[in-house]
Amino acid sequence: MTEQKPFQVETTIDAPLETVWSALTTPGQIHEWFGWPHDGLDAEIRYIFVDHAEHLPPDRISLAAGQTIQLTTDGRRTVVRLVMAGDLDDAKWADVYDPLEEGWRAFFEQLRFLLERHRSAHRRALHLSGTATGPAALAMLAAAGVKEIWHESRCQQAVLDGDGHLIVVSATHPLTDTEAGPVGVTVTTYGLTDDSFAAVRQQWTARWQATVGDTEVSVG
Repeated sequence: MTEQKPFQVETTIDAPLETVWSALTTPGQIHEWFGWPHDGLDAEIRYIFVDHAEHLPPDRISLAAGQTIQLTTDGRRTVVRLVMAGDLDDAKWADVYDPLEEGWRAFFEQLRFLLERHRSAHRRALHLSGTATGPAALAMLAAAGVKEIWHESRCQQAVLDGDGHLIVVSATHPLTDTEAGPVGVTVTTYGLTDDSFAAVRQQWTARWQATVGDTEVSVG
């Protein structure tokens, strides 16, 4: 069995702890921020957040594989933290990519986007994947227009585009690397009609296809 990297991922959300707790424990609300829409999303949510979760209100959720979500208040805001059990100070993990770690990093930023900007709207999203260099993916973001930098880390960048949609670019290598590797982009929108979302999908798919060597698209 491959050894699991211990890690800690957190973000601070401008929302009360009770609101964040509800968004983390109610399947219908989890559907509005977790991952991206696909045929198996409901089953995935049930597996992670219901069948293999222990809710310890008001501020702790125990998940499978040694993962724990912790909530703490910071004035009017709430800090959401996912801890994977292990020695967080072990230097051997410093530069190791871990899909669980990066997944939670992106999903917590999507949770923050929902609760701070679109609490009562319905999500429509698409996920595109392919092969590209980090600089090429970031150049695509810049060319599309960046209204606000939402999050930056070693393997991810999240921005709000000119239309206010959340765009998360994730790579399996540092975004500064010039060697091509697997890269994905998730476009999260809220409150769009079918026609408006179809236009967003067409626009971002065209941008992505012009950037990557191969393309897979998941929409919902």
